Amino acid sequence: MAASMHHLHNLRLVSFTKTITSSLPQRSQMRVVISCSAKTYNITLLPGDGIGPEVIFVAKNVLNLAGSIEGVCEMPIGGAALDLTRVSLPEETLTAAKQSDAVLLGAIGGYKWDKIERHDLKAETALLHLRGDLEVFANLRPVIVLPQ
Repeated sequence: MAASMHHLHNLRLVSFTKTITSSLPQRSQMRVVISCSAKTYNITLLPGDGIGPEVIFVAKNVLNLAGSIEGVCEMPIGGAALDLTRVSLPEETLTAAKQSDAVLLGAIGGYKWDKIERHDLKAETALLHLRGDLEVFANLRPVIVLPQ
């Protein structure tokens, strides 16, 4: 199924209009417009730490099924970057993020890096620098309100 889904991004249903009739005196119309672009987007994946790599792995699979995997690069950030490069936000990661159309960020930090005392070396500092350099401020997280 994945192979057939991969080619769906080239299909384009520009317009579909259907008149719905019922026993009511009014007629209503349903209009569906689907337009899938064949454009490739540059997306930077920043798995980070903790559960972040697992979440980004699934997101990468979704991008693959959508047929948008061509412009995707994965870069280290946070504690994972500290372990590799001794900085939480390597310059290469920041450059890739700036040149991207979108950035998908996993989780940053964890108990392994909590004892670092220098603020500039903390894993979470990468998030603050990334937000500042990309000039973004919102941290969107879906929420479900459970009945009380």
